[in-house]
Amino acid sequence: MNKPNKISIIGVGLLGGSLALALKRKRGVRVVGWNHRASSRRKASRVVKVARSFDQAVQGADIILLSSHSASIAAALRQILPFLDKQTLVMDVSSVKGNVVAEALRIPGIEKHFVPCHPMAGKEKSGPSHADPALYEGRTVFLTPLPKTSPKLLKRAAQFWKSVGALPLVMDPLGHDRQVALTSHLPHLLAATLVSLYGRQQKKTPLLGRAVGSGFRDFTRIASGNPQMWSDIVEMNSRELRPLLSTFRENLAILERNLGKGRPSFWRSFFNNARSVRERL
Repeated sequence: MNKPNKISIIGVGLLGGSLALALKRKRGVRVVGWNHRASSRRKASRVVKVARSFDQAVQGADIILLSSHSASIAAALRQILPFLDKQTLVMDVSSVKGNVVAEALRIPGIEKHFVPCHPMAGKEKSGPSHADPALYEGRTVFLTPLPKTSPKLLKRAAQFWKSVGALPLVMDPLGHDRQVALTSHLPHLLAATLVSLYGRQQKKTPLLGRAVGSGFRDFTRIASGNPQMWSDIVEMNSRELRPLLSTFRENLAILERNLGKGRPSFWRSFFNNARSVRERL
């Protein structure tokens, strides 16, 4: 892959800011950023050179990365379309791909440029102040190409992610959404549910916070994620989340039926199996 001369990051938050820091380590590559709100641009300027305008940010870019919420990708694609050169590669980092691909297919000409992506990287904290240049190292990045994406364009996208230490993996959009519903989206719902329960109980038991240990903190860490982003994600991936929630509820019912029934063999088997799966993971 020829080294890009200009890489534009639209939406310099945690993911976009981390990518900017990783790319700044490379010589001969100009990285510019843009956030639509002035206050966000001021924060972004701590990690990347911010363009004077949106037009300046995207014009002449070899690569444009859309680092914003899943629900905003289609609008962003339409906004950048007039500025794309023949060889411009466009990628995103949103967490739900089925809707993004479906929307992209309604935009004439975008298929020659756009490779939807999702890096399995992040933190519970958002914003460029939490950016980390090593965020993508050793992390899987899903590439979910459109039906007519050229092999050359897909290869460019894969090589880009390799250049920041990530591990690209090509997958169909719906297969991606099904997998991350279990490994990413469901855990966020469960963590948020537990924290909400804690909040209600704390009103009745003021000293409940004194009983919080590392297990509760570790399990609920991700509940500190961006509320707007996660609202978009669960709505857009509701088709895959609904059966998982149903199955999880059935599993909880099994546990409830075995509580207090004097069945230690059941509980040993339950916890042994969970530990075995976790240790293999």
